[in-house]
Amino acid sequence: MAAYGDEHQGNGGRSGARIAVAAVDDHPVVLLGLQAYFAEHTTDIELVRVAPDVDALLAGLHPHSPPGALPTASPAMPSVVLLDLRLRDGNAVDDNVRRLRAAGARVLVFTTEHRPAAVRRALDAGAAGLVLKEDPEGRLVDAIRAVHGGEPYLSSRLAHAIVTDPRGAVRLSGQERRVLELIARGLPHRQVARMLHITEDTVRTYRKRAIEAYAVAGEGLLEDNRQLVWRAVADGHIDLAPAPADDVPDSPGW
Repeated sequence: MAAYGDEHQGNGGRSGARIAVAAVDDHPVVLLGLQAYFAEHTTDIELVRVAPDVDALLAGLHPHSPPGALPTASPAMPSVVLLDLRLRDGNAVDDNVRRLRAAGARVLVFTTEHRPAAVRRALDAGAAGLVLKEDPEGRLVDAIRAVHGGEPYLSSRLAHAIVTDPRGAVRLSGQERRVLELIARGLPHRQVARMLHITEDTVRTYRKRAIEAYAVAGEGLLEDNRQLVWRAVADGHIDLAPAPADDVPDSPGW
């Protein structure tokens, strides 16, 4: 990753080729702020597309592609896509990054997300850098220019600390995360098995693998589901979302 510095801020406009940028964020005020800042403080960066999620961005670029498809590279894709990790789209962080990369974009994470596992998954999937929304705006400008030029970038010491946090070393598979998300909602193993079309023994196997992943990473052996779920949420492996009423059991099954 490129060097960072808490005292460094990007300069104003810069001559040269225009950098077309897209932003994926479901907070309109953030998108309006980005557009206004780039227009006032840069001459080489232009926010050309915005979308509340990756599906919407890709659909706008490839209107005839089926939903969820991995499009081929297109000249319509902006050079850099700013991607928030706290979206309400239900898609996995790493899947969002891979789809943008497959479409030909360089991905720059621009987020309030501080949980190391979520950020690490984005970088492992090919995101080129991290800028935190609380960092000075000039850092975002520097990051866009660096990523556009093929250089990785971390915006600050805090960003560096998040990326290098040892908790991010824990790796959970997609199915392990899905099992933990359902357990976190209080669903008993039999219901988790039915919803994922697997056996109860397989549910227990995925749960055991998640516990072992923490132990292998040196994070200690977790003793029960409550500990496992708490760590998975705190580290950013899973998020807790409201469950549909017909999915919630009468009593939690631990």
